[in-house]
Amino acid sequence: MEREELKAIVENILLASDQPVTPGDLQSMLMNGTEKADLRSVLEELQQEYQARNLRIDEVAGGFQLCTRIEFSDWVRKFLKLDKTTKLSQPSLDTLSIIAYKQPLTKQEVEEIRGVDCGGVIRTLLDKKIVGPAGRKKAPGRPIMYRTTRKFLEYFGLKDLADLPTLEDLQEELQGELENNVQEEMDFNSSQSEDASPESAEENPGLLRSEDAPKVIVPERKSSIPDQEDTVSSPSVNDLDSGA
Repeated sequence: MEREELKAIVENILLASDQPVTPGDLQSMLMNGTEKADLRSVLEELQQEYQARNLRIDEVAGGFQLCTRIEFSDWVRKFLKLDKTTKLSQPSLDTLSIIAYKQPLTKQEVEEIRGVDCGGVIRTLLDKKIVGPAGRKKAPGRPIMYRTTRKFLEYFGLKDLADLPTLEDLQEELQGELENNVQEEMDFNSSQSEDASPESAEENPGLLRSEDAPKVIVPERKSSIPDQEDTVSSPSVNDLDSGA
């Protein structure tokens, strides 16, 4: 089979499939002796070609999937009448994160980490098929353990669990956000300073210049100590309170 013909077949399969396609899936379907390495090469070549098109091919969950582009997601969601409220809630994301990084683990172990009951949240994740049972733990009562599924990788666009962000990645992201916030605050303060400049005051009479500010005249008080310079003092808070 010619390579261009093979590419055309693979491209159509990607379009028709509702889940990622692996080289093994294609090899089982073709049954013509094509090696997995050759099929993966075709998939990667198609992925490269689609970078210049209005669709894209992503490698997720151990396979390749034809996807819409993020910039058109709102239009696709509107056409398919997808409800934005179907997104995972914060408790679901918290529980899912614990399972993803600590898997496999039991419901009780999740609750020990979160500090709240997680039965309802885990049932929701099971219904969405992004977590699943991973056998029973060798402990009293033989509790069920849970792990993430292939659907989880598809949902978050991950090749495998090794693509999960590490603690160092999260720290770098938080540090970058902090630096951006500090820079924005500095820019804002700088802008305020420029607005309060003398030139700005001339343009806007409502702005008070330093030389226009009212001056407080404090009576001089002679020192009772001979040969000592006279000093000028301002009334203290206590003096004001006492009516001085």
